[in-house]
Amino acid sequence: MKNYKKGLLAVMVLVAMSSMAETSKVINVTTFDDEDGENLNKCSLREAIETARKNKAYGGCTVGNASNGQTDYIQLEAGEYLLNKGELVPQNQIVINGKSRFNYDAKNLLTQKYPAYEDIKSTINAQGKSRIFNTSRSEANFVVNNVRLTGGMSQDLGGAVYLGGAFSLNNGAIENSEAKVAGGAVYAVAHNMAKKTLITSSFIKGNKAPKGSVVAMDCIGNLGDTLPEITFQQSSIIQNGSATTNSVFDFCGRTTVELTANTIAQNQANPASGSIIRAISDGTDRLSAFSSFILTSNTIVENNAASTYYYDNNGSKAWYFNLFAYNTGGKSCRYLNNQVPDNGQTFVTIYNALELAKEQCDLPESVLNNASEYLKNYDVSNYAMSTLLSGLQAKSAYNLYLPLYYPKKASGGFSLLNLGMDGCSTADQRGILRITDGTLQLNPGQRNTCDIGSVELMNLTAADMADINNESLTALQDKYQNTIDQLKKDIDDEEFKEYKIANQYDLDNYQAVLAALKNNLKYRAVYFDPFKESLPQEEYVDGTAETRQIALNTDNYTVTASPIGIGSSVTISTTGEASIVGNPAHDLHCDWDAGIKQIVIYRASGATTAPTEYGFCKYTLKQKTGSQAESSGIVRVAFKNIAPVAKVAEYSISPSNDLSITVNNIIENANDEGDGPVASLPVGKKLWHQNEAGQDIPIRFSKIPAGLNFEAELSGPCPASYPRETCYGGKVTFSVKNAFSQFDYPVQYSVLDSDGLESGNAIITLKNTAKNTNTSSSGGGGSMGIFGLLALMGLGVYRHRSKK
Repeated sequence: MKNYKKGLLAVMVLVAMSSMAETSKVINVTTFDDEDGENLNKCSLREAIETARKNKAYGGCTVGNASNGQTDYIQLEAGEYLLNKGELVPQNQIVINGKSRFNYDAKNLLTQKYPAYEDIKSTINAQGKSRIFNTSRSEANFVVNNVRLTGGMSQDLGGAVYLGGAFSLNNGAIENSEAKVAGGAVYAVAHNMAKKTLITSSFIKGNKAPKGSVVAMDCIGNLGDTLPEITFQQSSIIQNGSATTNSVFDFCGRTTVELTANTIAQNQANPASGSIIRAISDGTDRLSAFSSFILTSNTIVENNAASTYYYDNNGSKAWYFNLFAYNTGGKSCRYLNNQVPDNGQTFVTIYNALELAKEQCDLPESVLNNASEYLKNYDVSNYAMSTLLSGLQAKSAYNLYLPLYYPKKASGGFSLLNLGMDGCSTADQRGILRITDGTLQLNPGQRNTCDIGSVELMNLTAADMADINNESLTALQDKYQNTIDQLKKDIDDEEFKEYKIANQYDLDNYQAVLAALKNNLKYRAVYFDPFKESLPQEEYVDGTAETRQIALNTDNYTVTASPIGIGSSVTISTTGEASIVGNPAHDLHCDWDAGIKQIVIYRASGATTAPTEYGFCKYTLKQKTGSQAESSGIVRVAFKNIAPVAKVAEYSISPSNDLSITVNNIIENANDEGDGPVASLPVGKKLWHQNEAGQDIPIRFSKIPAGLNFEAELSGPCPASYPRETCYGGKVTFSVKNAFSQFDYPVQYSVLDSDGLESGNAIITLKNTAKNTNTSSSGGGGSMGIFGLLALMGLGVYRHRSKK
């Protein structure tokens, strides 16, 4: 069996990682005005960038990260920053963070969990007066998170950003920017070394340029090919270009291109000669033969141009799980000058949906003739787009504010869904992980596999889970309690007031679960959350083509569980029933506990499982409303013995009792509650190691100080792991041999449970209350020996040095 991983929004991880700068090292922008040193009371964006360059205060900005060569973080507020004084020119490595798009007072409409993800709140607007950013000369690397860049204008290259260094835009947008020559949104220069442009989970719309309305680049530099690396992932590139545009994406040089899980739609180029994606050598616009183009899980539809993808034999090409069809004005794929594609080029296409019968996609003969199952492509020429896809859905909370198309569930015929293969993008455009490698023994037909295109629709899937063991029940309770304590602190902390509602929601849940857990502690039990690793059902939002996940919780799903048995493996019958070979008798329990919201798996006998033996349970999730989808999974568990715990203890000895003490029950300092509380012991199960008379003798002394005697009320052989040693129980009397001793006596001990498993070592300290009457060492009076004086002198030297 393979373990499932939870389908989370990858976009949230990116935002969280980009916001890790210490608050004290952030340059906070405090005005929307475009100031440049004239106002010492406010910090503008332009001044913040200059402060980062100078590494000293400028205008109204204070220094951020003062360490040389380190990244500076600039924080914007919600609102629009209007540029009136020209483009911004980063000179050193910076990260510009817009206002967070998370709202912890509400749930995400897509996942039905906290926090909500909202539209972009921070905008930088050049108002058509200039570019927005230019690093063509400084070659500085910079990152922009959660910011809309709009209104950029250049009379030559790079309408919004003109790049000489690496650049990342995460969860942002580039809109309505224009370059009169090339690179309406982005123009990249990568001379001498590779420079990466990374656009993630962003909205690219309304940008224009004669060449490369979205992206263009230098092709040759310093007598060699440039080295641009261009990556667009999980983004919507919509409605860029015009009827006079030559290209929307224009690639050249020795470029490395990755387009992953994007929606590229309704873009426009010259219907007679223009291309949406142009990747050819043309005079000095040279494309290296060593270029690389990898397109994975993109939806590329409804573009209008002579060629949606225009290519020659330069560079390797690999297409996986793309929908490349339903484009107008010409062909979706066209080879250079309408020639027959070179059959010798490296071109791999696997599981793409293409219009082949209508000759809308010119591919090498080797690709078209390869009919093997693994290298299959699908011809959708005879399927109307409306049978496979929804219309373009406007940006909303359901699609993370990125317009996209949803694949449709077909009642018959070909569908873009669940092709039975993996190899698509790791996450879909919405950031939901595509879980395509799960093992479903009971419902193999329900396994989620790759969909074609940028969106993956999920089906309810109860995960098969393996390699689960019981953990210490005391550690489990401590884990819940520690979380509860931390949530309470955060709720009371003003610095975390933004998260108060979400934290209170989590606190209520954790408190309820811990209270229920304490009332149902089973001996050596596995507490299994059936929702944690399963996949939710995804359904259409009423009256729309959009979808949302039906959150995995007890409000939306019922849970049932039953034991299969104990053995080495399960077999599945032709009717889908699971059983252990031979159906041996067992004492396995698999009970759903609605209070804990987990399945409690345990053995009535409390026995452990052998190394090749497991307990198997079946569980079923069923949607309460809507489609009432249902899925069953198998859980494989092993029961192990949790080691007991010995704790430190201290007892006093004094001359008044001849430096002797009797400890009535040392075992009170130890417990075996990791397996479960004493009240949960199965009938007939003993807690501690015993002698032949059935008396508890769990104590093993591993170190007894010289000069100390002891005598135990009970004794007998230790378990087989210590065959030559004696274990003890009952009352234990310790006595010091020297009645004038003034020392303490540490005794090292451990305890062994009824299965012979030993705890870690702990120390019993016999604290001697006898006073030291040796005047030579007491140091009383007003004099000091030479060694004491030297010691103090040495301490003074040490403190003096430590202050330097």
